[in-house]
Amino acid sequence: MGYEISWYVPGRVVKAVFSGDITLQEAEAASEETAQFIQSGELPFVHLLADTTRLERFPTNLNLLNRSASKHLWQPKLGWTIVISTNSTTRFISGIITQVARVRFRMFPTYTDGLSFLADQDASLREILSKLPVPTAS
Repeated sequence: MGYEISWYVPGRVVKAVFSGDITLQEAEAASEETAQFIQSGELPFVHLLADTTRLERFPTNLNLLNRSASKHLWQPKLGWTIVISTNSTTRFISGIITQVARVRFRMFPTYTDGLSFLADQDASLREILSKLPVPTAS
C-alpha cells in the first residue's frame, strides 16, 4: 500500500504518510480514510499532517484529484493541513487543490517546521506536540 493513515495526536492530529507510486484509486481511498479520521476526531478542529517526502509518483490530473481524492478537505472539523514536502510538483498540486477547497494549508520541508507552525496556530496542542517525538522523513 502507498499510504498509511493514523493518529499522530489521538483525536486531534491525523498523520498521513505517502510513499512510492500512488494511483488515483489509492489517493481516493486515502482521502476517504482521512475523512473518517477527521469525522471521528474532537472539536474544535482536527488537523492533518501529510508526509509526501517518500512519494515518487502520483496522479496529476487536477480535475480527477479534486473530484475523487479530496473528500477529506470538505470536512467541517478540518483545521490546518500541513504538508511535508520539498517536491515542487507536490507543492503546486497541493496548493491548487487546497485553494479550491478553501482550507487552511501550509507546506514545510521538515516535520519540525510543520509541527512548530501547527503549535503556533493551535495553542491547545502546544504542550502535547512538545512532548511527542518528531517523526522522521527520508
